Amino acid sequence: MIEIVSRVQELADLADSALPRAGEVAGLADSSETQLLVALSALRARVDASLSLVAADIERKSARELGAAGLARRSGVKTGIELVQKLTGVSRADAARAVRTGEMFETAEAVAPAPVSAANEPHDPQPRTLAALAALAGAWDAPIAVAIRNQWLSIDQGDALRRGLGSPRAAAGGDAVADAQWRDAGLRLIELCWDGDLTPEDAKKHATQLRSVLDREWAAGNAERLREQRSLRRVVRADGMVKYDLLVDPLTDAEIWTPLFRHLAPRLGGPRFMTAEEQARAAELEADARSNEQLLADAFTGFLIAGVSGSGVVGAYVPTVNIAVSSTDLRTAVKADEMRRNGQRPESDGIGWLDGRPEPITGAQILTAICSGDHLATLFDDTGQALDVTRHERTFSARQRKAMALRDGGCLIPGCTMPPTACEGHHIFPWSHGPQNHRTETRDGVLLCRFHHLNLHNQGGRIERRGSDYWLHWPRQAPIRLVPKHGVAAQLRHARETEHDDDAA
Repeated sequence: MIEIVSRVQELADLADSALPRAGEVAGLADSSETQLLVALSALRARVDASLSLVAADIERKSARELGAAGLARRSGVKTGIELVQKLTGVSRADAARAVRTGEMFETAEAVAPAPVSAANEPHDPQPRTLAALAALAGAWDAPIAVAIRNQWLSIDQGDALRRGLGSPRAAAGGDAVADAQWRDAGLRLIELCWDGDLTPEDAKKHATQLRSVLDREWAAGNAERLREQRSLRRVVRADGMVKYDLLVDPLTDAEIWTPLFRHLAPRLGGPRFMTAEEQARAAELEADARSNEQLLADAFTGFLIAGVSGSGVVGAYVPTVNIAVSSTDLRTAVKADEMRRNGQRPESDGIGWLDGRPEPITGAQILTAICSGDHLATLFDDTGQALDVTRHERTFSARQRKAMALRDGGCLIPGCTMPPTACEGHHIFPWSHGPQNHRTETRDGVLLCRFHHLNLHNQGGRIERRGSDYWLHWPRQAPIRLVPKHGVAAQLRHARETEHDDDAA
Protein backbone atom coordinates (compact mmCIF):
# COMPACT_ATOMS: atom_id res chain seq x y z
CA MET A 1 0.00 0.00 0.00
CA ILE A 2 2.93 2.33 0.75
CA GLU A 3 4.14 1.66 -2.80
CA ILE A 4 0.87 3.07 -4.18
CA VAL A 5 1.29 6.28 -2.18
CA SER A 6 4.91 6.62 -3.39
CA ARG A 7 3.87 6.15 -7.00
CA VAL A 8 1.20 8.83 -6.72
CA GLN A 9 3.60 11.24 -5.03
CA GLU A 10 6.12 10.67 -7.81
CA LEU A 11 3.38 11.28 -10.34
CA ALA A 12 2.44 14.54 -8.58
CA ASP A 13 6.06 15.70 -8.72
CA LEU A 14 6.26 14.80 -12.40
CA ALA A 15 2.98 16.56 -13.14
CA ASP A 16 4.19 19.70 -11.39
CA SER A 17 7.11 19.93 -13.80
CA ALA A 18 5.12 18.86 -16.88
CA LEU A 19 1.93 20.88 -16.53
CA PRO A 20 1.85 24.11 -18.56
CA ARG A 21 2.36 27.59 -17.13
CA ALA A 22 0.34 30.67 -18.05
CA GLY A 23 2.93 32.05 -20.45
CA GLU A 24 3.18 28.75 -22.29
CA VAL A 25 -0.56 28.50 -22.79
CA ALA A 26 -0.87 32.03 -24.15
CA GLY A 27 1.69 31.28 -26.86
CA LEU A 28 0.06 28.11 -28.17
CA ALA A 29 -1.53 27.82 -31.59
CA ASP A 30 -5.27 27.17 -31.63
CA SER A 31 -4.94 23.52 -32.65
CA SER A 32 -2.29 22.85 -30.02
CA GLU A 33 -4.36 24.53 -27.33
CA THR A 34 -7.40 22.39 -28.04
CA GLN A 35 -5.21 19.25 -28.08
CA LEU A 36 -3.74 20.29 -24.73
CA LEU A 37 -7.21 20.77 -23.23
CA VAL A 38 -8.28 17.31 -24.41
CA ALA A 39 -5.12 15.75 -22.98
CA LEU A 40 -5.54 17.52 -19.63
CA SER A 41 -9.17 16.48 -19.52
CA ALA A 42 -8.19 12.84 -20.05
CA LEU A 43 -5.58 13.15 -17.31
CA ARG A 44 -8.11 14.68 -14.93
CA ALA A 45 -10.57 11.86 -15.68
CA ARG A 46 -7.97 9.27 -14.68
CA VAL A 47 -7.13 11.17 -11.48
CA ASP A 48 -10.81 11.69 -10.65
CA ALA A 49 -11.42 7.96 -11.08
CA SER A 50 -8.71 7.07 -8.58
CA LEU A 51 -9.79 9.81 -6.19
CA SER A 52 -13.36 8.50 -6.34
CA LEU A 53 -12.27 4.97 -5.45
CA VAL A 54 -10.48 6.28 -2.37
CA ALA A 55 -13.44 8.48 -1.43
CA ALA A 56 -15.85 5.55 -1.65
CA ASP A 57 -13.60 3.42 0.54
CA ILE A 58 -13.31 6.20 3.11
CA GLU A 59 -17.10 6.45 3.21
CA ARG A 60 -17.37 2.69 3.73
CA LYS A 61 -14.81 2.78 6.55
CA SER A 62 -16.79 5.61 8.13
CA ALA A 63 -20.17 3.83 8.18
CA ARG A 64 -22.48 4.87 11.01
CA GLU A 65 -22.67 1.36 12.44
CA LEU A 66 -18.91 1.48 13.12
CA GLY A 67 -19.50 4.25 15.64
CA ALA A 68 -16.40 5.78 17.21
CA ALA A 69 -14.21 3.21 15.45
CA GLY A 70 -15.10 4.63 12.07
CA LEU A 71 -12.43 6.44 10.09
CA ALA A 72 -14.33 9.74 9.96
CA ARG A 73 -15.01 9.80 13.71
CA ARG A 74 -11.37 9.03 14.44
CA SER A 75 -10.46 11.98 12.18
CA GLY A 76 -12.72 14.40 14.03
CA VAL A 77 -15.71 14.58 11.63
CA LYS A 78 -19.06 12.79 11.46
CA THR A 79 -19.17 11.19 8.00
CA GLY A 80 -16.91 9.91 5.27
CA ILE A 81 -18.18 12.63 2.93
CA GLU A 82 -17.14 15.28 5.45
CA LEU A 83 -13.70 13.68 5.72
CA VAL A 84 -13.31 13.64 1.93
CA GLN A 85 -14.32 17.31 1.87
CA LYS A 86 -11.87 18.15 4.64
CA LEU A 87 -8.95 16.34 2.99
CA THR A 88 -9.55 17.59 -0.57
CA GLY A 89 -10.96 21.08 0.02
CA VAL A 90 -13.87 20.53 -2.37
CA SER A 91 -17.52 21.36 -1.75
CA ARG A 92 -19.77 18.92 0.05
CA ALA A 93 -21.62 18.27 -3.22
CA ASP A 94 -18.35 17.40 -5.01
CA ALA A 95 -17.29 15.15 -2.13
CA ALA A 96 -20.62 13.31 -2.28
CA ARG A 97 -20.29 12.93 -6.03
CA ALA A 98 -16.78 11.48 -5.59
CA VAL A 99 -18.19 8.86 -3.22
CA ARG A 100 -21.03 7.98 -5.61
CA THR A 101 -18.61 7.74 -8.52
CA GLY A 102 -16.26 5.51 -6.57
CA GLU A 103 -19.13 3.16 -5.81
CA MET A 104 -19.91 3.06 -9.54
CA PHE A 105 -16.29 2.14 -10.32
CA GLU A 106 -16.51 -0.65 -7.77
CA THR A 107 -19.72 -1.87 -9.43
CA ALA A 108 -18.02 -1.82 -12.83
CA GLU A 109 -15.08 -3.86 -11.57
CA ALA A 110 -17.46 -6.39 -9.98
CA VAL A 111 -19.50 -7.04 -13.15
CA ALA A 112 -16.75 -6.61 -15.76
CA PRO A 113 -13.20 -6.72 -14.37
CA ALA A 114 -10.89 -4.77 -16.64
CA PRO A 115 -8.13 -6.99 -18.04
CA VAL A 116 -4.60 -5.73 -17.72
CA SER A 117 -1.88 -5.45 -20.32
CA ALA A 118 1.62 -6.85 -20.13
CA ALA A 119 2.64 -3.62 -18.39
CA ASN A 120 -0.01 -4.34 -15.73
CA GLU A 121 -2.10 -1.39 -16.90
CA PRO A 122 -5.89 -1.67 -17.32
CA HIS A 123 -7.29 -1.19 -20.79
CA ASP A 124 -10.74 -1.24 -22.40
CA PRO A 125 -12.10 -4.81 -22.31
CA GLN A 126 -14.19 -4.51 -25.50
CA PRO A 127 -15.26 -2.06 -28.20
CA ARG A 128 -17.80 0.61 -27.26
CA THR A 129 -21.17 -0.93 -28.09
CA LEU A 130 -24.61 -0.95 -26.51
CA ALA A 131 -24.74 -4.70 -27.01
CA ALA A 132 -21.69 -5.15 -24.77
CA LEU A 133 -23.27 -3.02 -22.05
CA ALA A 134 -26.66 -4.72 -22.37
CA ALA A 135 -25.04 -8.15 -21.86
CA LEU A 136 -23.54 -7.21 -18.49
CA ALA A 137 -24.67 -8.92 -15.33
CA GLY A 138 -25.51 -7.03 -12.17
CA ALA A 139 -28.03 -4.34 -11.21
CA TRP A 140 -29.79 -1.99 -13.59
CA ASP A 141 -27.07 0.67 -13.34
CA ALA A 142 -24.19 -1.68 -14.18
CA PRO A 143 -24.05 -0.48 -17.84
CA ILE A 144 -23.69 3.12 -16.66
CA ALA A 145 -20.95 2.11 -14.22
CA VAL A 146 -18.96 0.22 -16.88
CA ALA A 147 -19.43 3.06 -19.39
CA ILE A 148 -17.89 5.46 -16.86
CA ARG A 149 -15.04 3.08 -16.01
CA ASN A 150 -14.23 2.55 -19.69
CA GLN A 151 -14.42 6.31 -20.32
CA TRP A 152 -17.32 5.83 -22.73
CA LEU A 153 -19.12 8.40 -20.61
CA SER A 154 -17.57 11.18 -18.60
CA ILE A 155 -17.89 10.93 -14.84
CA ASP A 156 -20.22 13.93 -14.88
CA GLN A 157 -22.42 12.40 -17.60
CA GLY A 158 -22.67 9.06 -15.82
CA ASP A 159 -23.43 10.66 -12.47
CA ALA A 160 -26.10 12.81 -14.13
CA LEU A 161 -27.77 9.74 -15.67
CA ARG A 162 -27.65 7.81 -12.41
CA ARG A 163 -29.08 10.65 -10.34
CA GLY A 164 -31.65 11.65 -12.94
CA LEU A 165 -33.07 8.13 -13.22
CA GLY A 166 -33.01 7.59 -9.46
CA SER A 167 -33.69 4.19 -7.99
CA PRO A 168 -36.42 2.03 -9.54
CA ARG A 169 -39.46 1.35 -7.44
CA ALA A 170 -41.22 -1.99 -7.72
CA ALA A 171 -43.62 -1.86 -10.66
CA ALA A 172 -46.80 -3.87 -11.04
CA GLY A 173 -44.72 -6.79 -12.25
CA GLY A 174 -42.34 -6.66 -9.29
CA ASP A 175 -38.74 -5.60 -8.72
CA ALA A 176 -37.42 -7.53 -11.72
CA VAL A 177 -39.71 -5.63 -14.10
CA ALA A 178 -38.68 -2.29 -12.62
CA ASP A 179 -34.97 -3.18 -12.83
CA ALA A 180 -35.39 -4.22 -16.49
CA GLN A 181 -37.19 -0.98 -17.34
CA TRP A 182 -34.54 1.15 -15.64
CA ARG A 183 -31.69 -0.80 -17.26
CA ASP A 184 -33.30 -0.31 -20.69
CA ALA A 185 -33.75 3.40 -19.91
CA GLY A 186 -30.10 3.67 -18.89
CA LEU A 187 -28.97 2.09 -22.16
CA ARG A 188 -31.15 4.46 -24.19
CA LEU A 189 -29.71 7.44 -22.33
CA ILE A 190 -26.16 6.23 -22.86
CA GLU A 191 -26.91 6.07 -26.59
CA LEU A 192 -28.29 9.61 -26.46
CA CYS A 193 -25.08 10.79 -24.80
CA TRP A 194 -23.04 9.15 -27.56
CA ASP A 195 -25.17 10.34 -30.47
CA GLY A 196 -26.16 13.75 -29.13
CA ASP A 197 -22.91 14.75 -27.41
CA LEU A 198 -25.01 15.65 -24.35
CA THR A 199 -23.66 17.88 -21.63
CA PRO A 200 -24.10 16.58 -18.07
CA GLU A 201 -26.87 19.14 -17.57
CA ASP A 202 -28.76 17.89 -20.62
CA ALA A 203 -28.12 14.28 -19.63
CA LYS A 204 -29.64 14.94 -16.19
CA LYS A 205 -32.68 16.61 -17.78
CA HIS A 206 -33.30 13.72 -20.19
CA ALA A 207 -32.83 11.15 -17.43
CA THR A 208 -35.31 12.94 -15.18
CA GLN A 209 -37.80 13.16 -18.05
CA LEU A 210 -37.48 9.45 -18.74
CA ARG A 211 -37.85 8.64 -15.05
CA SER A 212 -41.12 10.61 -15.07
CA VAL A 213 -42.30 8.52 -18.03
CA LEU A 214 -41.42 5.24 -16.29
CA ASP A 215 -42.78 6.17 -12.88
CA ARG A 216 -45.87 8.35 -13.24
CA GLU A 217 -46.56 8.17 -9.52
CA TRP A 218 -43.13 9.58 -8.77
CA ALA A 219 -43.62 12.27 -11.43
CA ALA A 220 -46.93 13.38 -9.94
CA GLY A 221 -45.50 13.33 -6.45
CA ASN A 222 -42.41 15.26 -7.51
CA ALA A 223 -44.51 17.94 -9.20
CA GLU A 224 -46.57 18.28 -6.04
CA ARG A 225 -43.44 18.38 -3.87
CA LEU A 226 -42.06 21.21 -5.97
CA ARG A 227 -45.31 23.13 -5.72
CA GLU A 228 -45.46 22.62 -1.96
CA GLN A 229 -42.08 24.35 -1.65
CA ARG A 230 -43.43 27.65 -3.02
CA SER A 231 -42.83 30.58 -0.72
CA LEU A 232 -42.46 34.34 -0.59
CA ARG A 233 -40.45 36.02 2.12
CA ARG A 234 -40.22 39.75 2.72
CA VAL A 235 -37.19 41.07 4.59
CA VAL A 236 -36.70 44.76 5.45
CA ARG A 237 -33.00 45.48 5.52
CA ALA A 238 -31.31 47.90 7.90
CA ASP A 239 -30.75 50.41 5.11
CA GLY A 240 -34.47 50.52 4.32
CA MET A 241 -34.38 48.38 1.19
CA VAL A 242 -36.87 45.53 1.07
CA LYS A 243 -35.92 42.08 -0.19
CA TYR A 244 -38.48 39.63 -1.57
CA ASP A 245 -37.34 36.02 -1.75
CA LEU A 246 -39.71 34.22 -4.14
CA LEU A 247 -39.63 30.47 -4.70
CA VAL A 248 -42.03 29.04 -7.30
CA ASP A 249 -42.63 25.75 -9.12
CA PRO A 250 -41.66 25.29 -12.81
CA LEU A 251 -45.15 26.03 -14.18
CA THR A 252 -45.48 29.28 -12.26
CA ASP A 253 -41.96 30.23 -13.30
CA ALA A 254 -42.90 29.75 -16.97
CA GLU A 255 -45.95 31.96 -16.47
CA ILE A 256 -43.82 34.68 -14.86
CA TRP A 257 -40.58 34.40 -16.83
CA THR A 258 -42.02 34.17 -20.35
CA PRO A 259 -43.44 37.74 -20.44
CA LEU A 260 -40.42 39.10 -18.57
CA PHE A 261 -37.99 37.52 -21.01
CA ARG A 262 -40.04 38.61 -24.00
CA HIS A 263 -40.15 42.16 -22.65
CA LEU A 264 -36.37 42.38 -22.18
CA ALA A 265 -35.23 39.99 -24.91
CA PRO A 266 -32.72 42.37 -26.57
CA ARG A 267 -30.79 42.66 -23.30
CA LEU A 268 -31.07 38.98 -22.38
CA GLY A 269 -29.95 37.43 -25.68
CA GLY A 270 -33.39 36.74 -27.11
CA PRO A 271 -34.72 36.93 -30.70
CA ARG A 272 -34.83 40.05 -32.82
CA PHE A 273 -37.76 42.43 -32.61
CA MET A 274 -39.34 42.96 -36.00
CA THR A 275 -41.69 45.95 -36.09
CA ALA A 276 -40.38 49.51 -36.18
CA GLU A 277 -41.86 50.12 -32.76
CA GLU A 278 -40.20 47.02 -31.33
CA GLN A 279 -36.87 47.94 -32.94
CA ALA A 280 -37.08 51.39 -31.37
CA ARG A 281 -37.76 49.78 -28.00
CA ALA A 282 -34.85 47.41 -28.49
CA ALA A 283 -32.53 50.35 -29.21
CA GLU A 284 -33.75 52.09 -26.08
CA LEU A 285 -33.11 48.98 -24.00
CA GLU A 286 -29.58 48.61 -25.36
CA ALA A 287 -28.85 52.23 -24.47
CA ASP A 288 -30.46 51.95 -21.03
CA ALA A 289 -27.92 52.55 -18.26
CA ARG A 290 -29.68 50.17 -15.88
CA SER A 291 -28.20 46.74 -15.27
CA ASN A 292 -30.09 43.66 -16.41
CA GLU A 293 -30.98 42.96 -12.78
CA GLN A 294 -32.40 46.47 -12.38
CA LEU A 295 -34.37 46.15 -15.61
CA LEU A 296 -35.80 42.81 -14.49
CA ALA A 297 -36.76 44.26 -11.12
CA ASP A 298 -38.49 47.24 -12.72
CA ALA A 299 -40.27 45.07 -15.30
CA PHE A 300 -41.38 42.54 -12.71
CA THR A 301 -42.78 45.14 -10.34
CA GLY A 302 -44.36 46.98 -13.26
CA PHE A 303 -46.07 43.80 -14.45
CA LEU A 304 -47.15 42.99 -10.91
CA ILE A 305 -48.70 46.40 -10.35
CA ALA A 306 -50.26 46.98 -13.76
CA GLY A 307 -50.91 43.34 -14.65
CA VAL A 308 -49.39 41.59 -17.67
CA SER A 309 -52.73 41.04 -19.32
CA GLY A 310 -53.72 43.92 -21.57
CA SER A 311 -50.65 45.98 -20.73
CA GLY A 312 -49.68 46.25 -24.39
CA VAL A 313 -45.96 46.06 -23.70
CA VAL A 314 -45.39 42.65 -25.28
CA GLY A 315 -45.51 42.93 -29.04
CA ALA A 316 -46.13 40.20 -31.58
CA TYR A 317 -43.68 38.77 -34.11
CA VAL A 318 -44.46 40.39 -37.47
CA PRO A 319 -42.01 39.87 -40.38
CA THR A 320 -42.10 43.44 -41.74
CA VAL A 321 -38.40 44.22 -42.16
CA ASN A 322 -37.41 44.05 -45.83
CA ILE A 323 -34.12 42.77 -47.23
CA ALA A 324 -33.08 43.60 -50.78
CA VAL A 325 -30.56 41.31 -52.46
CA SER A 326 -29.39 40.88 -56.03
CA SER A 327 -29.62 37.49 -57.71
CA THR A 328 -25.82 37.52 -58.09
CA ASP A 329 -25.28 38.15 -54.39
CA LEU A 330 -27.81 35.51 -53.41
CA ARG A 331 -26.00 32.97 -55.59
CA THR A 332 -22.72 34.06 -53.99
CA ALA A 333 -24.20 33.65 -50.52
CA VAL A 334 -25.55 30.19 -51.37
CA LYS A 335 -22.20 29.14 -52.85
CA ALA A 336 -20.37 30.43 -49.77
CA ASP A 337 -22.78 28.47 -47.58
CA GLU A 338 -22.09 25.30 -49.53
CA MET A 339 -18.32 25.86 -49.31
CA ARG A 340 -18.52 26.23 -45.54
CA ARG A 341 -20.45 22.97 -45.33
CA ASN A 342 -17.60 21.31 -47.21
CA GLY A 343 -15.03 22.76 -44.82
CA GLN A 344 -13.78 25.41 -47.25
CA ARG A 345 -13.39 29.14 -46.64
CA PRO A 346 -15.22 31.29 -49.23
CA GLU A 347 -13.56 34.37 -50.64
CA SER A 348 -16.84 36.28 -50.89
CA ASP A 349 -20.12 36.06 -49.02
CA GLY A 350 -22.46 38.37 -50.89
CA ILE A 351 -24.32 41.31 -49.36
CA GLY A 352 -27.86 42.55 -48.92
CA TRP A 353 -29.55 45.75 -47.78
CA LEU A 354 -32.10 46.72 -45.15
CA ASP A 355 -34.67 49.46 -45.63
CA GLY A 356 -33.26 52.89 -44.86
CA ARG A 357 -29.86 51.65 -43.72
CA PRO A 358 -26.62 52.55 -45.52
CA GLU A 359 -24.70 49.58 -44.14
CA PRO A 360 -25.02 46.21 -45.92
CA ILE A 361 -25.54 42.87 -44.19
CA THR A 362 -23.61 39.69 -44.97
CA GLY A 363 -24.74 36.77 -47.08
CA ALA A 364 -24.82 34.54 -43.99
CA GLN A 365 -27.15 37.03 -42.30
CA ILE A 366 -29.36 37.05 -45.40
CA LEU A 367 -29.68 33.26 -45.42
CA THR A 368 -30.35 33.19 -41.68
CA ALA A 369 -33.05 35.87 -41.95
CA ILE A 370 -34.73 34.18 -44.93
CA CYS A 371 -34.57 30.85 -43.11
CA SER A 372 -36.04 32.12 -39.84
CA GLY A 373 -38.95 33.88 -41.52
CA ASP A 374 -38.42 37.02 -39.47
CA HIS A 375 -37.79 39.14 -42.58
CA LEU A 376 -39.20 39.50 -46.06
CA ALA A 377 -36.60 39.32 -48.83
CA THR A 378 -36.92 40.82 -52.32
CA LEU A 379 -34.71 39.46 -55.10
CA PHE A 380 -33.45 41.77 -57.88
CA ASP A 381 -31.80 40.92 -61.19
CA ASP A 382 -28.67 42.72 -62.41
CA THR A 383 -30.76 45.42 -64.11
CA GLY A 384 -32.48 46.37 -60.85
CA GLN A 385 -35.78 44.66 -61.69
CA ALA A 386 -37.51 42.96 -58.76
CA LEU A 387 -37.85 39.26 -59.54
CA ASP A 388 -39.54 37.75 -56.51
CA VAL A 389 -40.78 38.56 -53.06
CA THR A 390 -40.55 35.69 -50.61
CA ARG A 391 -44.06 34.93 -49.52
CA HIS A 392 -45.51 34.84 -46.03
CA GLU A 393 -46.19 31.14 -46.59
CA ARG A 394 -42.49 30.46 -46.26
CA THR A 395 -42.57 31.60 -42.62
CA PHE A 396 -43.67 29.35 -39.81
CA SER A 397 -47.11 30.24 -38.55
CA ALA A 398 -47.79 30.99 -34.89
CA ARG A 399 -49.40 27.57 -34.56
CA GLN A 400 -46.38 25.86 -36.14
CA ARG A 401 -44.01 27.75 -33.82
CA LYS A 402 -46.05 26.58 -30.84
CA ALA A 403 -45.90 22.99 -32.09
CA MET A 404 -42.13 23.25 -32.60
CA ALA A 405 -41.76 24.75 -29.13
CA LEU A 406 -43.61 21.82 -27.58
CA ARG A 407 -41.63 19.33 -29.65
CA ASP A 408 -38.13 20.81 -29.24
CA GLY A 409 -38.40 22.43 -25.80
CA GLY A 410 -35.98 25.23 -26.76
CA CYS A 411 -32.84 25.58 -28.86
CA LEU A 412 -31.84 22.09 -30.04
CA ILE A 413 -28.08 22.72 -29.97
CA PRO A 414 -26.53 20.57 -27.19
CA GLY A 415 -25.82 22.60 -24.07
CA CYS A 416 -27.93 25.60 -25.06
CA THR A 417 -30.47 26.62 -22.43
CA MET A 418 -32.44 29.19 -24.46
CA PRO A 419 -36.19 28.56 -24.04
CA PRO A 420 -38.63 28.38 -26.98
CA THR A 421 -39.57 32.04 -26.54
CA ALA A 422 -35.95 32.98 -27.31
CA CYS A 423 -35.69 30.85 -30.45
CA GLU A 424 -36.25 31.19 -34.19
CA GLY A 425 -37.53 28.67 -36.70
CA HIS A 426 -34.81 27.18 -38.91
CA HIS A 427 -35.68 25.55 -42.26
CA ILE A 428 -33.56 22.43 -42.60
CA PHE A 429 -34.13 22.68 -46.37
CA PRO A 430 -32.82 26.22 -47.13
CA TRP A 431 -35.44 28.34 -48.87
CA SER A 432 -32.71 30.26 -50.65
CA HIS A 433 -31.34 27.12 -52.36
CA GLY A 434 -34.17 26.77 -54.86
CA PRO A 435 -37.93 26.48 -55.50
CA GLN A 436 -37.89 22.79 -54.55
CA ASN A 437 -37.38 23.92 -50.95
CA HIS A 438 -40.25 26.43 -50.96
CA ARG A 439 -42.31 24.61 -48.37
CA THR A 440 -42.95 25.32 -44.74
CA GLU A 441 -43.73 22.16 -42.83
CA THR A 442 -43.32 21.79 -39.09
CA ARG A 443 -41.33 18.56 -39.46
CA ASP A 444 -38.80 20.37 -41.67
CA GLY A 445 -38.17 23.12 -39.15
CA VAL A 446 -36.35 23.17 -35.82
CA LEU A 447 -35.92 25.76 -33.10
CA LEU A 448 -32.55 27.48 -32.74
CA CYS A 449 -31.64 30.50 -30.64
CA ARG A 450 -30.46 33.55 -32.52
CA PHE A 451 -26.77 32.93 -31.83
CA HIS A 452 -26.75 29.27 -32.85
CA HIS A 453 -28.96 29.95 -35.88
CA LEU A 454 -26.58 32.55 -37.29
CA ASN A 455 -23.55 30.48 -36.26
CA LEU A 456 -24.95 27.51 -38.20
CA HIS A 457 -24.93 29.56 -41.41
CA ASN A 458 -21.61 31.27 -40.63
CA GLN A 459 -19.77 28.01 -39.95
CA GLY A 460 -21.26 25.88 -42.72
CA GLY A 461 -23.33 23.64 -40.50
CA ARG A 462 -26.54 21.93 -41.55
CA ILE A 463 -29.31 19.93 -39.94
CA GLU A 464 -30.65 16.70 -41.44
CA ARG A 465 -33.92 14.99 -40.63
CA ARG A 466 -33.88 11.20 -40.50
CA GLY A 467 -37.46 10.10 -39.94
CA SER A 468 -38.44 11.93 -36.77
CA ASP A 469 -34.86 12.52 -35.56
CA TYR A 470 -32.64 15.51 -36.36
CA TRP A 471 -28.87 15.39 -36.78
CA LEU A 472 -26.39 18.27 -36.73
CA HIS A 473 -23.57 18.16 -39.28
CA TRP A 474 -20.45 20.30 -38.91
CA PRO A 475 -17.71 20.22 -41.54
CA ARG A 476 -15.21 17.44 -40.87
CA GLN A 477 -17.01 16.25 -37.72
CA ALA A 478 -19.17 13.25 -36.93
CA PRO A 479 -22.92 13.95 -36.94
CA ILE A 480 -24.51 14.82 -33.59
CA ARG A 481 -28.04 13.78 -32.78
CA LEU A 482 -30.17 16.73 -31.69
CA VAL A 483 -32.30 15.56 -28.81
CA PRO A 484 -35.53 17.49 -28.09
CA LYS A 485 -35.60 18.89 -24.57
CA HIS A 486 -39.34 18.85 -23.90
CA GLY A 487 -40.82 16.21 -21.59
CA VAL A 488 -43.49 15.15 -24.07
CA ALA A 489 -40.77 14.47 -26.65
CA ALA A 490 -38.96 12.19 -24.17
CA GLN A 491 -42.23 10.37 -23.49
CA LEU A 492 -43.02 9.80 -27.16
CA ARG A 493 -39.42 8.85 -27.98
CA HIS A 494 -39.48 6.24 -25.23
CA ALA A 495 -42.79 4.84 -26.49
CA ARG A 496 -41.52 4.73 -30.09
CA GLU A 497 -38.25 3.01 -29.19
CA THR A 498 -40.01 0.52 -26.90
CA GLU A 499 -42.48 -0.37 -29.68
CA HIS A 500 -39.56 -0.80 -32.09
CA ASP A 501 -37.82 -3.16 -29.68
CA ASP A 502 -41.01 -5.17 -29.22
CA ASP A 503 -41.44 -5.47 -32.99
CA ALA A 504 -37.82 -6.56 -33.38
CA ALA A 505 -38.31 -9.21 -30.75
